[in-house]
Amino acid sequence: MELHGSVSLLMLLLSAAWLPVHSKGYNYDCETRTGNYEGDIVLTERQEEIVISGRDPVVTDVDKWANNLVPYVIEAETLTPDHAKLIREAMTKIEDESTVRFVPRKQDRDYLVISGETSGCWSTLGRNRGLNRMNISPSECMLEGAIVHQLLHVLGFGHVTNQQDRDFYLDVNWDHVRPEHVKSLNLHEGRIVPNYGMPFDVESIMHFGPNHFSHNGLDTIVPKNENHIIGHRAEMSLKDIRKLNIMYPCGYC
Repeated sequence: MELHGSVSLLMLLLSAAWLPVHSKGYNYDCETRTGNYEGDIVLTERQEEIVISGRDPVVTDVDKWANNLVPYVIEAETLTPDHAKLIREAMTKIEDESTVRFVPRKQDRDYLVISGETSGCWSTLGRNRGLNRMNISPSECMLEGAIVHQLLHVLGFGHVTNQQDRDFYLDVNWDHVRPEHVKSLNLHEGRIVPNYGMPFDVESIMHFGPNHFSHNGLDTIVPKNENHIIGHRAEMSLKDIRKLNIMYPCGYC
């Protein structure tokens, strides 16, 4: 009886430790208001044409970062040293699980500039020639998991919520979706954003939030399994990590 009580207490403590990470009150509006592709992805003209055609992947091998290295610049004009520290910690989370490395830019032609404009959380997708951009609003999305989410976009990750097998796991309340964002919740047809053989991942950090694109504050995306929680900005799932290492196998070692 004593053992059973101890186990119950342990489960309660574990639940308490897990819940705050998922219920920080993160406002997903910072990822949706900009009008970018699926809310927080800035596409190039070439990528927009590919998305419209639906025939080819948006991110191919030539759009991945060479030698698994991402040269970056953190804008001192819009981000404080404390912000820069948190961004570097988010980079380390990815580095600890992969051979991807974020390195301060020297003379690199292709590089990432991270800014802290007052509104919005967004990024470009994959490695584009020359300047790539990412924005983390200090007042809205300066959260380690939100930064990891955007950095994975920079590496070429799309949103899991749009995978073709989504409807086996999630329901979309279309009546709650803002009309201008209906397309943002369409399934990815064809090969637009490959999932690299990974089955649908309800635990991914690359999901939309439950009320993403809502016009009334009510949930737009509901897991069929009520025990599943989507849209967290906590940490990469095991499948996220596996996909990352498939996309970026050992490149510099």
